[in-house]
Amino acid sequence: MYKNTGSLWISLFMSLMFLSLGGIQVDAFVGINWGRMAKQRFVPSMVVDLLLQNGITELRIFQPSLNVLDAFADTNIGITITLQENYLRNVKEQKEIDGMIHERVKHFVDKGVKFRYVYVGNEPFTKSKYTKTPFSRIIHFLNLTRNSLDKYNLQDIKVTTPIFTDVLINMTKPSEGDFQEEIKGQMMEFLDFLNKKGAPFVINIFPIYTVYNLGFDVEFAFIDNVKSKFKVVDGNNTYYNLFTFLYDALVCALTKAGYGDMEIVIGQIGWPTDGYEGASEENAERFHRGFLKYLGRKEGTPLRPNKDINVFLLSLTDENMVNTDIGNYQRHWGIYKLDGEPKYKIDFTMHDLNTKPTIAKGTVKMPNRWCVFDGKTDYNETLVMQDFDSACMDSDCSTFGSGATCDHLVFAEKVSYAYNMRYQMNNQDQEYCELIGAELTTNNPSTPDCEFPVEILTAEVVDGGSPETKKY
Repeated sequence: MYKNTGSLWISLFMSLMFLSLGGIQVDAFVGINWGRMAKQRFVPSMVVDLLLQNGITELRIFQPSLNVLDAFADTNIGITITLQENYLRNVKEQKEIDGMIHERVKHFVDKGVKFRYVYVGNEPFTKSKYTKTPFSRIIHFLNLTRNSLDKYNLQDIKVTTPIFTDVLINMTKPSEGDFQEEIKGQMMEFLDFLNKKGAPFVINIFPIYTVYNLGFDVEFAFIDNVKSKFKVVDGNNTYYNLFTFLYDALVCALTKAGYGDMEIVIGQIGWPTDGYEGASEENAERFHRGFLKYLGRKEGTPLRPNKDINVFLLSLTDENMVNTDIGNYQRHWGIYKLDGEPKYKIDFTMHDLNTKPTIAKGTVKMPNRWCVFDGKTDYNETLVMQDFDSACMDSDCSTFGSGATCDHLVFAEKVSYAYNMRYQMNNQDQEYCELIGAELTTNNPSTPDCEFPVEILTAEVVDGGSPETKKY
């Protein structure tokens, strides 16, 4: 009895020592992506506080900025960074990757930052990229990065790259899952690299996009698919939701390639709240509640039952400067608004608590002032339209369009919305309200369905960070 008690205390002590020495937990996790393509950005220290308060143990950062990485020293939050495509385009030799890894990884490991993955590029096999240099040389860059990490004795940090679901062929059931024929050669090299280096296959899944793209009932996108009878029968297995359908399609593709046991990590998954049919806070809450309950049950999928699944949710905040080439909803993945308010109830611990996450502390909201169009009809309509288009181009009008919250506004109201977004996204600088018919007001012009936001000061204004420290 005494021996067993001693063993228990030794085990507990070793576990505590592991955490104090900065090792990353090996249990399944729910992490989150934090993109900073927004005019209003959270101060990094605020994000640390937010993650700790909400029990979020893993974070994927798109840009490994120095001031951001510095904030995560000794926090025991696992960090995933990305070597961005604009950087890879200029890489010629091993020493350049060595310099980057030393500056953005090794230096911060020494300061107590816990890295889990280094992503090399983003979705390099997607159709718009895989034939282009340097993305056709992704295996080369993966090897260079692995070499650098090994050089600095950082073998525990895994090197991989996120893959979008368009690498899979069009299918009607998971057993048909396979990789697109034109990328199979490189995909086999990629899988061989992952297998030899013990790295996971990271897949990005966007249910709202994919369910429409496949022509499925939109209800199939939700784990709790209870409003329709849509399902996919595949031999002895039946699929009632898109996630298990796509996950097992990938398992089938990996099995056909000879890597049926490869670890799979969900690199991005979530639900947007605006800019698309079905994109709403209500649906986002429903999606996450069902999905996180499902993860908590650890039931896995028909082809991988009773398995933990590691997931990075998309995303911490909205990003009002993200490219909208696929759709306006790309700017509205955030669980949080840019002012630090959570949009809906979500429990990151998978305990299905019926509460909103904590409010971000430390944001500096600007005064309740709006820049609006006065609505007069004696202006030159062509010139007004030019200022409207210019304001949208300079800011964010992604709440317009089919299914979006502000698309019902009349033209004068849309002009006001565009003017205000330009004004807010530039820290309420009055110069950005100098447009035809523009005026400042303290009367909130929002409608019941369309919010005219008052934004927060940008992170650089709040923390005094130099723009040079936020790029690489």
